[in-house]
Amino acid sequence: MLPSNPTFARRARLRRQRRENASLPLFLALGTLMGSLCLLALLPAAVLSRALGPGLGALNLAAPQVLVMGVDRRPDEAGPSRSDSMILAGLNPDTGQAGLLSIPRDLWVSIPGVGSQRINAALVLGDDPANPAAGPQLAGRTVGDLFGQPVDRYMVLDFQTFVRLVDAMGGIEVDAPQPIVDTAYPTFDYGVTTIRFAAGPQVLDGEQALVYVRTRHDDDDFGRAERQQQVISAMTARLAQPATWAQLPAIFAVLRDGVLTDLTPADLPGLAPLALAMLRGKVATATLDGDRTTPWTTEEGAWVLLPNWPAIDQVVDELFGR
Repeated sequence: MLPSNPTFARRARLRRQRRENASLPLFLALGTLMGSLCLLALLPAAVLSRALGPGLGALNLAAPQVLVMGVDRRPDEAGPSRSDSMILAGLNPDTGQAGLLSIPRDLWVSIPGVGSQRINAALVLGDDPANPAAGPQLAGRTVGDLFGQPVDRYMVLDFQTFVRLVDAMGGIEVDAPQPIVDTAYPTFDYGVTTIRFAAGPQVLDGEQALVYVRTRHDDDDFGRAERQQQVISAMTARLAQPATWAQLPAIFAVLRDGVLTDLTPADLPGLAPLALAMLRGKVATATLDGDRTTPWTTEEGAWVLLPNWPAIDQVVDELFGR
């Protein structure tokens, strides 16, 4: 048996917590995208113009494809961050379904002007302090070139944006199917604490909702995924309620201040079909696992995923059409 090494154990714990949190920004980005797009589709244009600013300008009637990136930026961290998760969201004109493609952060690709890197590095490698759009634009160009799909818009957000968004809605209601007790819930300072949720219907504020979708030790990753889906549905349902519309100024303030995006009110007509498809549950999803990627170790010893482009092209065609 190897001797105990506190430093090694701590580093291993930090790596493990990073892995446990890796899927969360993906969920947060998806939840915010669904919520905001559904909100855009449901509200009258007059309400939107008052909330978003004077005049919608030249309307964009095309259905834009949006690259959503989640960053695991903690409260005490600043500066550019890699995109721990990426979703390409768009509408398949042939089926009328929304398509959501989850792109693994370890996908080994060629980034324009850089060369071979993990795809999640594009956001950082393109960073320009004088131009906040530079990083997202390089990430969008990378995805667009590789997957043969136009990336028209981008969204970037983090944990705290999700917390503020739920609070701005006045909380969300979930129905926990069973009690949850997690004695090893990871904290932002890399420690652990105990969290509990009772079974049954309950209203969660932003911090509670964040804990609800992060916890996994009482069951497993599949249970956590079900809770994430449950909260996405709860957010969408909350936003669809006319009673919530009085909180629109606060909700839009969160989206404005916490989400880095180039979406504009002029994109509303194009976004509406995508939002309505999400609201009606007409959503096709895919990840790049199985025979679509192959684990590989680079010469420098980094573990990455090599893309199987014929298999990826097939799933991209199914999601978005050509």
